[in-house]
Amino acid sequence: MDAFLPYAVLPLLLLLPLSTLYLISFMRKKGSGNKNLPPGTRGWPVLGENMELALLGQQKFVKERMEKYSPDVFQTSLLGERMAVFCGAQGNKFLFTNENKLLTSWWPKTIKKPFLFPEFVDSNLKQVSALKRSFHNDILKPKP
Repeated sequence: MDAFLPYAVLPLLLLLPLSTLYLISFMRKKGSGNKNLPPGTRGWPVLGENMELALLGQQKFVKERMEKYSPDVFQTSLLGERMAVFCGAQGNKFLFTNENKLLTSWWPKTIKKPFLFPEFVDSNLKQVSALKRSFHNDILKPKP
């Protein structure tokens, strides 16, 4: 039995460096296509930046990210979803003018059902977008 032990360990010693090299090359290939992402971090896997948001509060969280990464847009991970946060008037205009063209409106699964629009959970995205647009038109009207 003792004579067999070195032959059992040898494949493991060869397999470990090969698998490590494969994973490193896979991660490099995967990361090379992310050139158009906004600056920012996504925090810890699964947790994201939820803890920082809870501790700092929404306004301070966004203000710190705007100062650290970009005053226009940054990426983060909140409520289990990767997302980009647009800041300022230009960001709002971009979002509202390009909805259903360049962007798709959605709510995180953790928020959608219990809190917002429970009657629209299974309905058509176009209906929800039309309803939201009617709210936005009233809010975004220029003051006379």
